[in-house]
Amino acid sequence: MRLYLLSDDSALRDRWMSSLMILKPTVSSMISSDIEREAILFVHDTMIVPMSETEIKDLFGRRVMVFSMTPDFSEAQHFLQRGAMGYGNAMMHESHLHSAYQALEEGKVWLHPDFITLMISQIQDRNSSKEKSLAVLEVLSPREREVALMLGDGATHQEIADTLEITVRTIKAHASAIYQKLSVKDRLALSLLLHS
Repeated sequence: MRLYLLSDDSALRDRWMSSLMILKPTVSSMISSDIEREAILFVHDTMIVPMSETEIKDLFGRRVMVFSMTPDFSEAQHFLQRGAMGYGNAMMHESHLHSAYQALEEGKVWLHPDFITLMISQIQDRNSSKEKSLAVLEVLSPREREVALMLGDGATHQEIADTLEITVRTIKAHASAIYQKLSVKDRLALSLLLHS
């Protein structure tokens, strides 16, 4: 899937280009309507500010990851509500850039784990229907249920592994099985399922 790196900051474009060279991205300082609809767009948030409402709506009809030099949780929420599939620090590590690309390619959302935890806690604050959560989890094994509830409450893989005294690798295996059985894509979707 074609990747576009869109920023009005030449140093940032160069940094992304060198980090993502293997994906052969197209680099631009403009957002063009000629970009194919199925492409993945990494967009610097400063590019969105001068856009019209129509242009913004068109932009977020695509697979867009928004990057900010000063990431902010409320800004992340704003862009995700508009239709962005990801939000992150413009200067994040190369491995996270690749991870974000892969998530968007698979149709998943990518956020920094701290932002996911904050979103999950907000979801929990608005809703708390344990009875529905338990009914949804009946398709899972007892251990998977235990892991699912902890994931849905915002615990990290490491925290769950420490609590249950098993390896992170085992937690990841349980998480994959849980997501598949419940037809959810990730931890955030699981939390929404359990707390909505």
